[in-house]
Amino acid sequence: MTLTRRRAAALAAGLLLDAGVWAQGKKTALVVGYTATPEFGAIFVAKEQGIFDRHGLDVTLQLITASPNVPAAVVSNSIQIGGLTPPVLLQAIDSGLDLVGVAGGSIYDNASRVVGLVARNGVQVNSAQDLEGRKVGVPAVGATIHVLVRRWLIANGVNPQRVVFVEVPLPQMPDVLKGGSVDMVATAEPFIGRIVQAQIGTPVPAFSIDIPSGFSTVLYASTRQWATSNGAAVKAFREATSRAIAWANANREQALGDIGKYFKVPAPVLRATPWPHWEPQLSDQHLRFWVEAMRTQDMLKKQPMLSAAILK
Repeated sequence: MTLTRRRAAALAAGLLLDAGVWAQGKKTALVVGYTATPEFGAIFVAKEQGIFDRHGLDVTLQLITASPNVPAAVVSNSIQIGGLTPPVLLQAIDSGLDLVGVAGGSIYDNASRVVGLVARNGVQVNSAQDLEGRKVGVPAVGATIHVLVRRWLIANGVNPQRVVFVEVPLPQMPDVLKGGSVDMVATAEPFIGRIVQAQIGTPVPAFSIDIPSGFSTVLYASTRQWATSNGAAVKAFREATSRAIAWANANREQALGDIGKYFKVPAPVLRATPWPHWEPQLSDQHLRFWVEAMRTQDMLKKQPMLSAAILK
């Protein structure tokens, strides 16, 4: 081989090597919004354990203070994928926003009793009828837990309008309940356990056992335009979250550290929180529960087409 040919071969090899390194280093930048709950723990683990990186994604996790704020952040493209609750997604679609669910987050497991109704000391609650005329604290009016309580009332023949619902932030519920400002609170773990341990109130079993298993509690959504234009990124996001879930379930102690970095509560509270039932897949069945509950409560103007609400 002549000197010229050797130089050409060396140059070609160098270019191929540089191209390979560049291809390995090139990642898709992605901002993913979340609210501070362990149910979004899969993306916390995927970020901290480098799983997103290994799937070609340069992910920035952005805290969103409340789930209802997520659709606006997605539409404005300040985030590309947003973690939110099914009621928020369904209402956003109902209002005309072209959003789609791109991946599952978690589903409800009845055995965990992670959501509950807790009555303050001195208030006896044995059935839905006992809520009539009472004041009930909920994290947000129209949000997930509020919808669940109203669904329970309607199913048991109680008009939700005969119950006074007031918004109380989850961390403040123990103090508000103790102070007597409300008769009971509809809340979730670890706050249920904290209220019971402090002997402030008593759980209402009738409510918890009536919540079925299998519906979506949180999921990830984007605009249809972004999701369809970035199919490779959506696929990588799904695969990364699936791997993160498998890793977290097999390495709970390390995963708790990753979750605690984003779900900022004292370590004992974090450990007392039930382990999430993460589910990376999102199906029509996961959302059908919410459609039925929300339609009964006049929260949707039209019947959504679930097949169109989920990116297959």
